[in-house]
Amino acid sequence: MIRYPYIAVVALVLAGCVAQSTQIQHLQLSAGDAQIPKGDSPIIVLDGIEIPDYLLRDELLHRESAVALRYEAAKRWAEPLDLGIQRVLGRRLKASLNTQRVILFPDAPSTPADWQLRVTITHFEATGSVARIAAEGRWEQKTKDMVIVESVVFEDSRSLSSGDGEDIALAMSQLLWSFADELTAAVTDKPGLPTNALSDEKLIEVETDINTRTQLRR
Repeated sequence: MIRYPYIAVVALVLAGCVAQSTQIQHLQLSAGDAQIPKGDSPIIVLDGIEIPDYLLRDELLHRESAVALRYEAAKRWAEPLDLGIQRVLGRRLKASLNTQRVILFPDAPSTPADWQLRVTITHFEATGSVARIAAEGRWEQKTKDMVIVESVVFEDSRSLSSGDGEDIALAMSQLLWSFADELTAAVTDKPGLPTNALSDEKLIEVETDINTRTQLRR
């Protein structure tokens, strides 16, 4: 007779644990309706995405101030955030450059790449009623005696309509789409090295800042 209440209590505790686990919402960044590419050039290698350590957790991050962060345990990324960013950027670049050959690190192309892209994310989070991103993309082409570098500095934000998990994930996805568009614009019509480059010019660097829409050649 004593055992029955004990068993009932254990059952209620287990039921509570199950109910609590089902409340976790898993989120994924989306590449949207990017079209399937048909071309096979240019060949691009997209390196692993560099992001701050505080973004490497699976809980959804809210920035409350310059020095205060809050992680929402009930809302979690379904994949490591750096891999999700790499996947979305790769898919968007494939569509915008119409090339099937966007190779995601650690995979390597079978032939030398036309461009290698390195992406650094410094901010990628929800802040109050907006989602925001701060990032830089660095395109590189290399030959025996020359390196071409095209840098894209990107900052943007998008208003949140509700602030729930799906709303934040969609807004952050859309920020990546805009970033991919800017990355594409930096190398559009530049599939290979310029034929008129001077043989003694070891480095050509172009920086694009979307805030001013200007380019600086170094």
